[in-house]
Amino acid sequence: MASRDTTMGPLPARARRGGSMRRVRRSPSMRRRGMTLMEVIVVVIIGALAVTGITYGIGAITRANLRSGAMTFAAASRFAYGRAIAENSTVRLKLDFETSQMSFEEAHGNVTLARIGDATRQDLEEEDGDDGAAVDPWAAAQARLEDTLNPSFGASPFATIPGRRYQARELADGVRVVRLFVPHEPEPLEEGTGAVYFFPGGQTEHAVVWLGDSSDRIYSVEIHPLTGRAQVYDYAYEPEQLLDDGEGATRSEVDD
Repeated sequence: MASRDTTMGPLPARARRGGSMRRVRRSPSMRRRGMTLMEVIVVVIIGALAVTGITYGIGAITRANLRSGAMTFAAASRFAYGRAIAENSTVRLKLDFETSQMSFEEAHGNVTLARIGDATRQDLEEEDGDDGAAVDPWAAAQARLEDTLNPSFGASPFATIPGRRYQARELADGVRVVRLFVPHEPEPLEEGTGAVYFFPGGQTEHAVVWLGDSSDRIYSVEIHPLTGRAQVYDYAYEPEQLLDDGEGATRSEVDD
């Protein structure tokens, strides 16, 4: 019996193609490019979150300092109001715009305030060569009691209250005094020194002070005249202090 040739001939082309098919895989370089892109995205997101967190943190700190400064001034005004009643004296809370410091001064006896527009106070300005904000209102009022032909401008009766706690101090770190509204000044003060007066009868000036920080954020503290109570606003509160007199001019709300 003839033997069967078991040698197989060439496979069909279709079989050869099927056997040679392989799964296409991404090269390592392609995988690295995808991972690098993802890493960049993650780094960018983390960086953005970090910057946002730092900015928010700094803003929160400055805002907290600003509020602390406003509360410090409110507490100081409350102290001045109480001391004026207890000591039967006139207490003034001074603010220095250059150093952003506050301090207490006290005078015993009656004190009369004179506005910048007062004629006697204007004479005092011309004599001393100083601006209205730096001239003591008491000095101009005291001159009325002297010789009207040769007025003598005596020294102010106000003196610093003894004690370390009453000396000049900053309101808070990074907080500055921006503006002060008081009735005895026809225009808001923005430089020099200013003061809020507290009288022995339990009254004070209706005053508003603006405090600011490095971000130009403004907090306002309003002192109510009858109670001495302080109210804090988290914005630039501007009182309607100057009223039209019907002739195109303005006057203080406390004018007679």
